[in-house]
Amino acid sequence: MPGIPRARTMEESRSRVVAEVRREGLKVRMEDVARAANVSRATVSRVLVGNPPVSPQTREQVFKAVRELGYVPNAMAQGLSKRKSDLVGLLLRDPRNPAYGQLHSLVQEAASNHGLELITAVPHWKVGVEDELAALRRMLGLRVGGLLVSTGVIKAVDLEPFLDSVPVVSVGRIENHPRIHGISYDEDVHGATLADKVAAAGHLSVAVLIPSARVSTAENRRGSSMAVHLEGRGMMVHRVETDAFGQPEAGIDRILELARDGRATAAMFPNDNRAMIFLRAARAAGLDVPGDISVTGCDGIIPGLDLIGLTTLRIPVERVAERGVEILENLMSNPGGTEVRHEKFAGDFVPGTTLGPAA
Repeated sequence: MPGIPRARTMEESRSRVVAEVRREGLKVRMEDVARAANVSRATVSRVLVGNPPVSPQTREQVFKAVRELGYVPNAMAQGLSKRKSDLVGLLLRDPRNPAYGQLHSLVQEAASNHGLELITAVPHWKVGVEDELAALRRMLGLRVGGLLVSTGVIKAVDLEPFLDSVPVVSVGRIENHPRIHGISYDEDVHGATLADKVAAAGHLSVAVLIPSARVSTAENRRGSSMAVHLEGRGMMVHRVETDAFGQPEAGIDRILELARDGRATAAMFPNDNRAMIFLRAARAAGLDVPGDISVTGCDGIIPGLDLIGLTTLRIPVERVAERGVEILENLMSNPGGTEVRHEKFAGDFVPGTTLGPAA
């Protein structure tokens, strides 16, 4: 109508469409967004997938309509409409573990910085390989353009069926498969570093908790590295091995027994959570730390470790998360054109009060 500002008529049109959709209780479609924003369906599609050219004003109109209508884009349809998907999947192990929780947060941040959209699958921590594989298959069903795998349970051979569908990057776990890119912590160096510190404190008999690879490949590698390095120095090593899945307290009683009998003057654990469980058990048993038994962990992620005083090693989560996402983005942009890389990053020793001189 003459004399009525265009902005006002657009506002009225959007309000009318929003009211109509809400009144009829219909599922919001892209066509509804287009009507409310007074643009074509193709323009809405371009805005939502980030394809230029669309003016800032038009983008704002579309996003305002999306917000008011509560429209949820179909990620699968968007992935099919583009030559490549910006959606990536992350298979994550137990986020109750601070190391995994921190990695999740940093991978999310890195993915956002690289213009990728992240979806995460977190199978229950008590389940095994089959459930994790099922989660990977579900993510492929969502048309992800790549997969990040961060779990100490699933094996490289289990990932082989996925390699012909999407690029796969193993993050935060040892990877040697010739077709799988791996960005990991240098667990051999971590185990050796902590073993050197325990040896330097004069301990000659040490208990080392070593979970099986079935429980955690990372913890198995750390614990084994600690034991091998100590044995190489001619020290007595009590290998306390456990195959107990989902039971972080497993092996604690055995190490307590060694400490009470004086057969071990130091106890080394492959992560801080296990070390903390032992510290509680040692206190309950009347053992002094580090007077009766010295204790070391490995992760260095738990907030307030400086207040607790746990001697540990801080893994480089930030570097691993950023590099893992960077490699995956390169693979998605240049399929088959990137040489397989296996990169390892070492962390830093964190002095504490739980490691003392041998009695």
